Amino acid sequence: MGTPKVVIYGASGYTGKHLAWKLAAKGIPFIAAGRNKQRLEEQLKSVPELKGAEYQVVAVEHDEAALTKLLEGKTVVHNLVGPYMQLGKPVLHAALAAGCHYLDCTGEQDWMYLLKAEYAKKFADRGLALLAASGPMWNLGMIAAETVLETPGIDSLDIVYTLAGVPSVSSTLSFMRMCCQPQNHLVNRQRVLWPVEGVLVAPPGLHEVQIALPWSGGGEAVWYEDHARVHTCSTLVTFRNNAFMNMVIARAKEFAANYRDKSREEQEAVTNKWAMEIAPQGDLPREDWNLHRAWVTCHGRGTTQVRSVGVPGVAVGYVGSGAIGAFVIDTLLRGQQKAVGFVPAMHVVGRQQLVEELNAHGVLGELLKLIPTSQWSLSSATSYARMFRGAVNVHARDDREPYVLKFDLDRLLILALLRPADRDHFTLEDLYRGFRTVSKMLEGRAD
Repeated sequence: MGTPKVVIYGASGYTGKHLAWKLAAKGIPFIAAGRNKQRLEEQLKSVPELKGAEYQVVAVEHDEAALTKLLEGKTVVHNLVGPYMQLGKPVLHAALAAGCHYLDCTGEQDWMYLLKAEYAKKFADRGLALLAASGPMWNLGMIAAETVLETPGIDSLDIVYTLAGVPSVSSTLSFMRMCCQPQNHLVNRQRVLWPVEGVLVAPPGLHEVQIALPWSGGGEAVWYEDHARVHTCSTLVTFRNNAFMNMVIARAKEFAANYRDKSREEQEAVTNKWAMEIAPQGDLPREDWNLHRAWVTCHGRGTTQVRSVGVPGVAVGYVGSGAIGAFVIDTLLRGQQKAVGFVPAMHVVGRQQLVEELNAHGVLGELLKLIPTSQWSLSSATSYARMFRGAVNVHARDDREPYVLKFDLDRLLILALLRPADRDHFTLEDLYRGFRTVSKMLEGRAD
């Protein structure tokens, strides 16, 4: 095996193992790096999908010089060592010095503001991608928002993440500090602080009102700050656990009352202490698609226009982080990126391409795991779907008929209606024709 061009920094953590799994599934060799080689080896051996995968394990100190040496000659580093405002700069500086694309999975808005202000131009000038938040947060919100913005006249976005799951240790450290630091939303092109209070939301599909928090303020308000049309953008997050959310609010109020005027070091120390008091102990089990469901909604408004879009968490939390990271890395290795500099990961790979990738790892993929089937695996289903779409694009380029893709899982029949190639949305006529075709396909089936 030659020297891999990809470095996972922090590969022994929960997200790191998911990213390693998804890179291996794509046949991408990688270097698993961190401070403790023994822990790296032990944790990666616990991932069944890595059996036979090509990877190297490297111990490296968390300082700029050592990291720069590690990244020399590499194409991309995915930094999974957070909180990023505490630990991110050495990796960031090393990536820039080595001429390496940089990804991370931050949820920290202040880190994103820092990257935008001080590093965006430096990376862009070298043709390098600077991709903060390369996970479901905040990319699912961007998918929903960009879909809403297809409607002319929409200029205001209201996004809510409805999540269910257990944050990892690293995520707990990050969210505790970012919920205590200033959290902004965008109002008439100005950064406006959220109050230290919960916000009541009513997510689709739930009768019970949930408590939501800005959860740092979200990445969407950062990315849309310079948008030609969007002038207002807010992001809220709820975990469907009001007791948990009230606990976080209480800590944020305690921080505002007692620690707001302390030094940065004192502030970070206290939020780290609070986080470790509630962080999960031991290794977390892999997420369960039946339990760890996500739903992201975006309401868009204009002077006379309103549009709402919902995006299911087609690849749940940390599985989604691994899937998005691997897809972006694959795109960068191929030199097929659509953008560089400080941009959402979605803009590097393309919105529709990201949706298709997440679908492959999400709903359909989980159904293939849950339902025994004689003919389909995830890889064969994904390959078939791409081949079908490619054939339609080649042989029916001018055909405006919506096509129906069929997966027969023996006990379950999945029929997927595909948009005509020349449009990025369905018309009512498309839906009429498509469901008429589906009706014909179901005629005579006794099951």
